[in-house]
Amino acid sequence: MVNMLVVDDEIYALKGITQGIDWSELPIHSVLEAEDVPQALKLLKEHAIDLVISDIEMPGMNGLELLRWLRDNQPQTLTIFLTGHARFDYAQEALQNGCFDYVLKPVDHDALKENVKRALVEIGLRRERQKFEEMVEDNRRQWQNQLPILVERFWQELLSGRTRLSPERLNRELENYEIPLASGSQVLPILLSIEQWDIELDTRDESIMEYALRKSAAEIILGDWPGTVLQDRNELNMVLLYMNDTEFTDRDILLLRCHEYIQACHAYFHCRVSCYVGEASGIHELTGSLEKLQQLEHSNVSATQLVQDALAGSADTGAAGTGIMIPSFADWGSLLDNGGQEQLGMLIDETLKEWQAEQATREALELFQYGILNMLYRVAYRKGLSIYEVFTAAELKDYQVPRNSQQLAAWALKMVGKMGQALEERPRDASAVITKVQTYIHDHLHTELTRDEIAACVYRNPAYLSRLFRKETGYSLSDYITEMRIERAKRYLIETNDKVSNIAEAVGYIHFSYFAKLFKKMSGLTPQEYRKMHQILH
Repeated sequence: MVNMLVVDDEIYALKGITQGIDWSELPIHSVLEAEDVPQALKLLKEHAIDLVISDIEMPGMNGLELLRWLRDNQPQTLTIFLTGHARFDYAQEALQNGCFDYVLKPVDHDALKENVKRALVEIGLRRERQKFEEMVEDNRRQWQNQLPILVERFWQELLSGRTRLSPERLNRELENYEIPLASGSQVLPILLSIEQWDIELDTRDESIMEYALRKSAAEIILGDWPGTVLQDRNELNMVLLYMNDTEFTDRDILLLRCHEYIQACHAYFHCRVSCYVGEASGIHELTGSLEKLQQLEHSNVSATQLVQDALAGSADTGAAGTGIMIPSFADWGSLLDNGGQEQLGMLIDETLKEWQAEQATREALELFQYGILNMLYRVAYRKGLSIYEVFTAAELKDYQVPRNSQQLAAWALKMVGKMGQALEERPRDASAVITKVQTYIHDHLHTELTRDEIAACVYRNPAYLSRLFRKETGYSLSDYITEMRIERAKRYLIETNDKVSNIAEAVGYIHFSYFAKLFKKMSGLTPQEYRKMHQILH
């Protein structure tokens, strides 16, 4: 519907238009009147006016001055002017200033009505255009708001190695996500290794704090440099610095920023972080560059809160200056992950025989033992195992170093053997673990169940347990808990006469309104309706 304003200083002409024409058959909501321009301006400021019909020649401010005000303040409002034959030059000037049309005086009511009909069509078209433009702008804003998430997903997909884009497709994707790179550009990766939290955090809080660490890395490490900070699908946190096909000459500044970032993490986020700074590589070689940084990380079994520059060479791999080379415990852990227990045993045996021949020092033996323990902890974590399911507390806390390489080999082979056996038995144990989880959930439906609490009851990593539960049952943990609670509530509604609010509490819902809403969503009935229907049937 449209609001229309008629402006004319001749009262009979004004009333003739507002009351002498039947506007009811047109989509006009209201017809307002003004006898001069000041009165018209007051109405324009008070009401949303879509169409103005105005005389040009009026005492004081004339219609052209009104038109100029509309052009500057309400350009969406259309104007139809009324003019006499003698001042046709006024009509020409009005058209030049954006007037929609004009009608000669004395006014032919039918002709004016036809002009108004055309104006209404134009108003409708303009509204449609405005609506479309607003929709486009709204979608543009949503796109901009979602762009950081989309950029992160782009890099996650690329780093996962699932797809390899052609240069043309890669260029299109980069342009689409507004990433200032081309297919031939280079990216410098920085691995953010979160080594230890100095405060106790559950899984949810840890994820939130890791997000805060990434935001901080964007501010401190990237700063004004182009790039992004993200977490890949393997939960590795990293900075990707866009090189834009130009040689990066500020590496010293980059290393300094990494030091500042490490200090900020310790001071403000209560955690210990190391930065492993990689070498610039092509986009498709980025995965390999990150793997090298992970090897640097895994090889570091002692130092914390350091900045490791991959271009400066590996950290000192000698053991206490003896020339003995420490093996890559990261590679050994990968062997154990993939069922290479026998091959790993041979490597341990060969390595320590060489150490015996080279008369390894006590410090070297200590470092080797620590490396094996660190590797076992990492393997257990990656597999979602509790380390205490595999080893006794005494085995893990006995830090007495074997007196020689032979004793160290026997200890290492025993520990690796136990872990290998646990990994082999793990697939057969999955169903038993899920059964135990389901039993625990059923026994504790009346309490506030958390993922960490459930994982603790079966000594599993919470994230791993969630994935395993979904794989085995097809449900997420939260969906399964909700399903079981509603099913138990249904049984109580049928078999007892307890108040619905008491039943809600009995299945773990403190807020009755939330329980009632959820129950109806899942069953299609309110709890009262469900009880009435099924108790009658029984």
